[in-house]
Amino acid sequence: MPLSDLFRKQPKKDPAQQQLNRAIKPSTDETFISPEMQKKRHEAALEFLKAFQERIPLVDGKPHAGSVLAVGARLAGTSLFRFINQKEFTPGVVVLSEEINQAWPQLMNLFVLYCKQHGIDIMSKPMITKFPEKDKPRLEIEEVLAEYQDQYHEIMKNHGLDYLNGARAGMIICSILFEYHTKKVKDIDPFVAAGIVAMGIVEGAKTAPPKLGSGESIRSAFEEKSKKQNRLVLGEPDIAIQEALEHGGAFIDVNPEIVRTLKASNIDPYLIYEQAMLQKIEAKIPRIDFVKVEVDQLFEKWKSRPQTEAPIYVRLILWLKSNASQHGYEQSGNSWVRK
Repeated sequence: MPLSDLFRKQPKKDPAQQQLNRAIKPSTDETFISPEMQKKRHEAALEFLKAFQERIPLVDGKPHAGSVLAVGARLAGTSLFRFINQKEFTPGVVVLSEEINQAWPQLMNLFVLYCKQHGIDIMSKPMITKFPEKDKPRLEIEEVLAEYQDQYHEIMKNHGLDYLNGARAGMIICSILFEYHTKKVKDIDPFVAAGIVAMGIVEGAKTAPPKLGSGESIRSAFEEKSKKQNRLVLGEPDIAIQEALEHGGAFIDVNPEIVRTLKASNIDPYLIYEQAMLQKIEAKIPRIDFVKVEVDQLFEKWKSRPQTEAPIYVRLILWLKSNASQHGYEQSGNSWVRK
């Protein structure tokens, strides 16, 4: 059955939209509650889904639920990024702002309400953000954008949607994909699926995309950047950033407001740091340096204690102790060096 058939006829009274309409003032954003704009978002979502079916991520010849959901969520998040950030950034750079902090949960709330409309309350228990291996998205965000962003935004533009309403249309897309995979083919747990959507929105909303129509992949930008930044600097956040700025190297910088927002949504902010480090590892960065800390002392202190209580940079040490060798890295003092 085509995915779009699940949402072919929009209900005359959309409970999710009605609830959201009551939650905002009409003067705040008239395009949100406009029946005409609601229709355009719905039609744009269906058109993208029709095109998406021809290029959907497959595993063993079948659509892969985690990858499919991540595509929709990341494209919606990227549309939100473009709405909020008017100037250009180097593709792949993480850009954080209070506007994003305020805006991305609104997209997630829209998705939550659509799920309720389909009979699933995804907020009835803590969201799952540590995904089973079989469900993890197979595409990186740079691959998603290189493959789908031009077509996505062209469809939104053709339906008269700006970037904000393009992001909202993305939540319709996600809700259709969610219903298909959790209720029709039942190949993913609903709470895992919801977690993938939430993480995808955040990833898209905080990652600077390549120019539309440029044919430029973020991966190429990452590779070029890695030539100039041949190490990842980790440790207490302010100290690590200062070290990288003064002596060279890449670093991970996450706005404290983002951390608070993620925690409020039952999302472990550590996951952002782990994924950022993994991106560098997959790009084969030559070394990972911990500064102003004694790695082995911290490991002995925390190895038998609950990891969720440890500082994030300590959790990264624990991860590297267990996993770095599998990725071709060996420890050398307070560093991990690629073999």
